[in-house]
Parts: sequence; C-alpha cells; structure tokens
Amino acid sequence: MKSALRRAACLLTGMLISHAALAQLQGRGVGDVLNELRAQGLVFIYNDQIVPSSLRIEGEPRAHHGLELAREILDAHGLTLSEAAPRVYAVVRNSSPARPPRAAPPPKSEPARLEEIVVQTSRYTLAAEGVAPKNFLRQDEVQAMPRLAEETLRAVQRLPGAASNGLSSLGSIRGGAPNETAIVLNGLRLYEPFHLKNFYSPVSLLDSRLIDNIEFYSGGFPAPYGDRMSAVIDAHTIRPGQRYYEAGVSLFHTNALAATTFDDERGQALISLRRSNIGELARYTEEDFGRLMYEDGFGRIEYAITDSTRVSLDALASQDKVVAKRDQGTQKSRALYRNRYGWLTLEHDWSPTASSRVIVSATDLLNIRHGMVEQPGQRSGRVDDERAFKIAGLRLENTLQAGQVNHRFGGEVRELWGDYDYSLDLTVAPGFPFSDSPGSTTTRSASPAPQGYENSAYWDMRTRLGERWTVEAGIRLDVQTYDGSDDGEQWSPRLSVLYVLSPATTLRAGWGRFHQSQGINELQVEDGVTQFHPAQHADHAILSMEHAFEAGFDLRVEAYRKYYRSIHPRFENLLDPLVFFPEAEYDRLMVDARSARAEGIEMLLQMRPKGSWSGWLSYTLSQATDRIGDTNVPRSWDQRHAVNLGVTWASGPWTATFINSFHSGWPTTSLVFDPATGEPRIDPSVRNRSRLGDFNSIDLRVTRTFILPRGALDVFFEMSNATSRENPCCVKYELERNPDGSARYVRDVNSWLPVVPSLGLLWRY
Repeated sequence: MKSALRRAACLLTGMLISHAALAQLQGRGVGDVLNELRAQGLVFIYNDQIVPSSLRIEGEPRAHHGLELAREILDAHGLTLSEAAPRVYAVVRNSSPARPPRAAPPPKSEPARLEEIVVQTSRYTLAAEGVAPKNFLRQDEVQAMPRLAEETLRAVQRLPGAASNGLSSLGSIRGGAPNETAIVLNGLRLYEPFHLKNFYSPVSLLDSRLIDNIEFYSGGFPAPYGDRMSAVIDAHTIRPGQRYYEAGVSLFHTNALAATTFDDERGQALISLRRSNIGELARYTEEDFGRLMYEDGFGRIEYAITDSTRVSLDALASQDKVVAKRDQGTQKSRALYRNRYGWLTLEHDWSPTASSRVIVSATDLLNIRHGMVEQPGQRSGRVDDERAFKIAGLRLENTLQAGQVNHRFGGEVRELWGDYDYSLDLTVAPGFPFSDSPGSTTTRSASPAPQGYENSAYWDMRTRLGERWTVEAGIRLDVQTYDGSDDGEQWSPRLSVLYVLSPATTLRAGWGRFHQSQGINELQVEDGVTQFHPAQHADHAILSMEHAFEAGFDLRVEAYRKYYRSIHPRFENLLDPLVFFPEAEYDRLMVDARSARAEGIEMLLQMRPKGSWSGWLSYTLSQATDRIGDTNVPRSWDQRHAVNLGVTWASGPWTATFINSFHSGWPTTSLVFDPATGEPRIDPSVRNRSRLGDFNSIDLRVTRTFILPRGALDVFFEMSNATSRENPCCVKYELERNPDGSARYVRDVNSWLPVVPSLGLLWRY
C-alpha cells in the first residue's frame, strides 16, 4: 500500500512539474523550445538570422506539445514551418502578416467538408501537406508504410481499385491494363519510368525520398491529362527551402540527397542519388541467379526571377545492367536499360487571376535485351532486342479566372523518333512441351523506325452555381502522325458535377471519354506486330458520395463503369508470366477482344489521427471482362473482392504501421486433356475460366528516430508478406511416370514473393 502511494505521489509530482514547465514558456527563447521539441522526434532547420537567440515567446501558448506548439510560437513572429521531409521542418518567413495571440478558444467546428473545391471523382491525394479528409495518407504516413524496395508507387496500390501482385510497382487500376496509367513528375509525363522493365518493373524512378506529394486519379481525370485510359499519377518533388542533407542505406538501396538555397533564398537546388544493393546480396545466395545493378539520379534547380516569374530545370536519369540466369543456366538474359529526361519550366503570373507555364522537354530511352535458351532435347534459341526512342516536347498551360468561372487551357507538341531492331530464332524439338507436340522452328525479325508528331490541346472550366453546385466541363483533342494509322483526331469530352448536400456530405458525378494511342515505344515487334493500331478509347461513368463523421471518420463510397471500344490486341502467357522470354513460350496467346468492360463499387473509410493512432479500411467489389466473340472473358487481373486494412501508431520517436492486403484469386487457364491419349493441349476457348487461390499479404514496418547532435537518425525494419504466405501466381505442368510406365501431367502452382525482410538507416540533417 505504501509503495502504491509513493508511486502515485511521484506521478502527481511529475504532472505538476510538467504543468509548471509548460506554464513558464512565456519569455523563453523560441530556439530553446524548438530544441526541446526534438525529443519528440522532430527536426527543425533554421539559422540565427531567422531565429536569433533574442527571439522570445511573447504570450503563453495554448498548445502544449509537438508541431502545434512549434507553429504557434513561430506564428507570433511572422514565421511558419515548411515540411522538408517526414518529421523535418524548415523555419521560413510567413507570407501573411503575424497574427496576434487568440484570446479565446475557437467554437466547436463542423466536420471538415470533403474536397470542397475538387470536382473530379476518383481523386486521391497522397503525402500532401495537411490533414484534410480528401487526403488518403499524410506524407509521414506514406513514409511509414511498408513498401517493398522502398517503392513509392506501392502507396497507390493501397487505394481502392488497384490490383497488385506484390511484386510490380504498377498494377491494373479499375480493370485497365498497367500501361493505361500515366505517370507525371513536376509537369512532365515520363515514358517507362521503371527499373528492370522486362522483369516485372518492381522499382520505379520515383525515389520515395524525393516525392513530396502524389495526386492520383483512378478515373474521370480532367482535360489537361490525356492519352491514357485508366489513371493518372501526378507527383511533385520536395522543396526543402533550406540547406538539408540525407544519407541512407538499406538492404535494397544506398541513397543520398542534398538541398540548398542561394541568392537570399530566391533560388533552390536539389540533388538525389540512389544505387541498388540487390546485386551485392545476390552473391550470398546458394544458387547463381546472375548479377543485377541499377541506379538513378535526380537534380532540380529553380529560381525566382521576379515575384511573378519563376524558372526551373529538372533532370532525371537511370541505368540498369542485368545478367539473369534460371534453370541451372539453361536460360540466360542480358539487359541494359537507360532513361534520360530533362525539362525546363518557366512560370509567370500575369495577374492575380491569370498565369502561364511553359515546359520544354527532351526524353531519351534505350532498351537492350539479349538472351539465349539451350535445353537439350527440348528447345534452343536466341533473342536480340534493341530499342531506342527520343522525344522532344513543348507544353503550354494557362489558367484564367474570369468572374465566377475558372478556365484552364493549353496544348502540347511532341516530336518522336523510334528505332527497333529485333530478331528471334527458336527451334523446338518434337515432344516438347508435350509428348505429342510436333516441334517447330520460328524465325522473326523486324526493324521499324517510326517518326512523327503527337499533338494535343485542351480546355476546361469550373464554376459555382449557387451555394451547393459546382460544375467542371472540358474537352481535349489528340492527334498522332508517327503511327501511320490514319485514325484522325480524337475528341475527348469531360464533365464533372459536385453537389454539397450538407457541410459534412458531398456528392459527385462524372462522365468522360478517354482516348489512348499506341505509344511509339509500345509496338509489339516481339510478337510479330510491325504496324501501329488506331487509338482506343474508354468511356467512364462515376458516382461518388463522401461524408465526414463527427466521431473522426471519413467515408467515401464510389461506383464506376468503364466501357472500352476499339481496344488493341495484346499478348499474354496463359500459365506462367514470370519468364525471361515471354514471346518464346508455348503458352503465348494473342487476346483480340472487340470491347471490354470494368465496373465496381469502392469504399474507403479513414480514421483521422486520434492521439497516436490513425488508419484506413477499404473494400472493392469489381469485375473486368473482355468481349471475345459473343463471350465475356475475365481479364487476367480481374479480382472480384479486394480489402486493404492499415493501422499506423506514432508516438514520440516511434512509428509503426501494419497493413493487410487481400484480393480474391486472379483468373488462370487449365490445360485440356485428350480423353483418348491423355495428352494436354491449350484451348483458347477455356482461357481464364479457372481461378488461382486468394492473395493475402501482411506487411509491417517499424521506425525509431534518434536525435543526434547533428540532425536525426531513422532506423527502420520492415517485412513484406510477413507470414510468408504462398500467394499463387504461375502454373506449370510437369510430366511424371506412373508405376506401370504410363505418363501423367501434374499441375504445379508457384507463388509470388515469400517473406521479404528489410532494414536500414537514414541520417537527416
């Protein structure tokens, strides 16, 4: 009893001392308090000119801890915080005048209105600053998420409508093919921004340490975006605003970042470098899988010429070198990939209601792939594939507010050059892959060199109609000359409507047509296609309801339907997609659908941060089918049910995130066996009539931040597929002999990745 009383007395004494310390903030140095807040895992960047030692807290703040306290004591001096990186904030001058301390607490606020000025349906903002209900995750939450290979785009895969296999960095969005998603960085559309392109593209060029925010449209995107049918990922890089450094190492990457300002903060510079460590880890595996190395770098310099004119120069480059082996070296592949992007941006504000942006860009891509297969008694062959592409672009964007109407209009001109050099020589012996297979010889070569233009123009407007209605309408025009398809101009109308039912409830509806040409880099020469197909298109219809509950939850329910017309033929491997040379496999098949349909209902429930906790729960019911002949055939990424559950706990220097991702099994094809001989064969009429087992992955990440004399050190540990669940991906049929000497074929199902642990360090200063 006495010990319990002593503990209670100590606790009460501690509380009183803590309260007394808080009560004495008035008159203390601002810099001293900011330094003490580092114990909560926060890092503040400033110099003695912005926060001199003489700067004092003039009035007793109402906030008691964390960012709220820092912002309040800075705001009284005309200063504010700019997030340079997760838990790293630069102290900058506030453009608005300092506000006097508030005399009384504010009245109880209504639940925040969801995306009040955003009319489009299917729009999510990842990693954006602020905690408005329209955001899916704040920036620090995205960084805290478990992401295989620290891949940024895996955050998109947590959103409703995304279909992920756990390996690729980009998957299907709402039933569309992966190449139906546009990726934009600082205003430039990126072509093929991935590492290991012919090996399922597990890592993108969007280094997670660089990205400040991602605006993601899963459908119904506005007229400034075009030439893709499903989705848009629009990313923007960080702008630290002060001198800032990072250096990190993990099992997957070694990376470094540096930023600074110059000319009295009118200019900013940023550079980032990243190199893979997977090649070094592969040396310790029992089996020789080959060698792998990739690296990328990004640089940006920007300068405010005047208060109304800004210029920036961005550069992004990557290089991959791969030597891969499988089946005891009977299959080998050598690959070299090189991406280079450079773009100059000029922005000018003509007035408070009018502005323009001009982007001049150059893109250079090189993809080289050589391979061989030598399986005695089965098959032998060689593939040589070299592709080079150059794109020069000029884009103009304008905004104009005329009365109650906001206009956006502009256009883009791209000149494109392509150079393909492809050859395949393949000999398949009789009796492979099945005992009654006749054998074959395939020789294929192609060297097309397309060249021409890709032009576009757009206009859209947004206006409010009364207190409750907002309408956005637009139209887009696209035309291509490099493809030689003579399909003419593609007109794409768009319409979105928003209705504010109450301060907490918003309704949206959207419809639009979205065209997609076959990109100059997308010609399927490996499958014998040497002519471009005409542009395809999809019509989107979307209904959405959003509600903010006073209990601290935000709900979004959205229904969509996409109807595809004039879609391009595509080639798939029916049984095993994880192969070196897809075009050389016996299960390769052309899917030539005359139309397709994708439809579904999505639900996203987010819990606003409550103390140390935040989280989300999403569910999607959907289907995606091709119309082949008179039959609806499930697309290979069709998943009827998908659930994502995420919980984040953040307290002081600790952050932990748990995510469980589930989706029902993807379609697969079973071989048909001859009833007389027992021999299997591929029957296209039964394609995707079966289902693989369900996919489920539990992913974890824990981060501990240590405050150092110079900056902060983050130590993290994460596990992808923590339970090492066998999630089926691929099917093989192996010949086995029965005791009586007869043959039978056994179906073997392989899995996606097992448990993948990772750990790393990141120093931030």
